[in-house]
Amino acid sequence: MTWPATAYLILMTQAPFVVTLYLSAHKWNLLYPRRGLRFVGFANYRTLLADPIFRMAIANTAVFTLVAVLATSVLGFGLALLLDRMRAGKGIAYALLLAPFLVMETVSAVVWKNMIFHPIYGLLNWAAHLVGLGPYDIVGTHPAAAILIVVIWQWMPFMMLILLAGLQSLPLPLREAAALDGARPEAMLRYIIVPHLKPFFAVGMLLETILLLPMFGPIYVMTYGGPAYTTQNLTFEVFRLLSQQYEVGSAAAGGVLTAIITIAVTTFLLRYMRPAIERRGG
Repeated sequence: MTWPATAYLILMTQAPFVVTLYLSAHKWNLLYPRRGLRFVGFANYRTLLADPIFRMAIANTAVFTLVAVLATSVLGFGLALLLDRMRAGKGIAYALLLAPFLVMETVSAVVWKNMIFHPIYGLLNWAAHLVGLGPYDIVGTHPAAAILIVVIWQWMPFMMLILLAGLQSLPLPLREAAALDGARPEAMLRYIIVPHLKPFFAVGMLLETILLLPMFGPIYVMTYGGPAYTTQNLTFEVFRLLSQQYEVGSAAAGGVLTAIITIAVTTFLLRYMRPAIERRGG
């Protein structure tokens, strides 16, 4: 009875990957259809790995993912602590803090670029003008920082929810016993709360890494990979190879390399974080 579902999954997931592997071993440019497909073996992979633009995309992917995951973990932890201590207005606070995560990534990038960061009529420059500062063109002068601000703003509620669930699973008698023993807030945070939340940090950071590695929307909307390819990641580089250069073979090779890097990073993180996750499960 499971064969129809299994066959459907194989057809929808593995068949495209096999086609991608096949195309990655061929030279095929859509601008020259008469040339057709030419088998080149691993030439596309060697060309990409030797390309400084592709190597820059790998470095940008690592930086964007690492900074975003660390920043959302710290900020989400702070918001989770505040929400856990709230006694009134929790519903309004939940709605306001969860709103960024419910907005599509392209929509949030458009809002930040045109309504907040815009150097002429953006809210940021309007506020800076009130105190005699500005104008600032953050997207033009610091494009990577602008992208990270949008990504962190959108993904911070995700980490906050995971850590808040961890805080609410902390037994109340344990907190009360620590308070009766004279534990100060900083000691309770260091020796009780943070050790208890380690599995939740591990799960949240692992999931965010998997979801942020193929980030595309904010880069496409805010900078289109520029200036001079300095803000494009692996996903955008594959998109550029296909949409601007029409190199199907190179784009397929880039997609395969992106999948290999993603699987390798995920496997490493899973092995590194598994003790914390299994300790919680036990």
